[in-house]
Amino acid sequence: MLRDLINNHTPLKNNFERLSTLFQCAINAYKYPLNGNHLSQLGELSGYYCVYDIHQRMIQHPVGQRILNDKPRVTPETFKIEELLKLNENTFGYQYGKFMRDRDFSSGERPIVKYIPDLELAYVYQRYKEIHDFIHVLLMYDVSVYDEIVVKWFEMAQLGLPSATLSAFVGSFKLNCQEKQKLIETLPEILKRANKSEFIMNVYFEEHINTDITQLRKSLRLL
Repeated sequence: MLRDLINNHTPLKNNFERLSTLFQCAINAYKYPLNGNHLSQLGELSGYYCVYDIHQRMIQHPVGQRILNDKPRVTPETFKIEELLKLNENTFGYQYGKFMRDRDFSSGERPIVKYIPDLELAYVYQRYKEIHDFIHVLLMYDVSVYDEIVVKWFEMAQLGLPSATLSAFVGSFKLNCQEKQKLIETLPEILKRANKSEFIMNVYFEEHINTDITQLRKSLRLL
C-alpha cells in the first residue's frame, strides 16, 4: 500500500535545495491557489517537525500504533462509494459516501507525498491528507471557502501543521465581511471542539464504517 509513496519519493540533497524548493512551492501556491499540489508540497517541506510530533502522539496511543503498523489507505479501492451508499443512512460510511458522491469527489485525487525523507513520516502526512474529508463529515462542514477555513482552524488546533495554519489565517482574509463575522462567532466553538476531542490521527476510521454517525461524533467528543 506504500508503493506509490516509495515511487514518488524525491530526496532533497541538502538544506539549500530544501529551502529553494520550499520558496518555489510558496510562490506557486500563491500564484496558483487552485492547484492543490503546490500547497501540499509546501506543507511537506515546512511541516517535518510537526509531522514528527504527530507520529510521536500516534505511537504513544494503542489505536495510533495499530494505524502505523497496518498503514491503511483511503483510496477509491478501499472506500468504494457505491458500496458505502448501500449502508444505513445513519452510518459514518454512508454519510462519507454521500459527501463524496454529492460533490463528485474522489479519494484518489489527493496528491502523493513527495519530499518528506522518512517513509514512516511520509505515511503520517499522507494519512492526514487522506482523512481530510472524514473531518468535514464529522464536523458537518461543507467545502465552500468558509467551511474549508473552519476545518483548517480545527486541523491547526489539533495538529499544528504549518500548512493548516497558513490556510486558516491567510484564507480568513479572503472571506467577505459577513463570512468574517460568522467565522469570529464560530471559532471559539470549533477550537473548543478541537481541544477536547479525540486526536483525529488516532482514529481508525476504517473500523467505523458501520458506526452510527451521531454515536461516532459523541465517542470522539465532537458533540
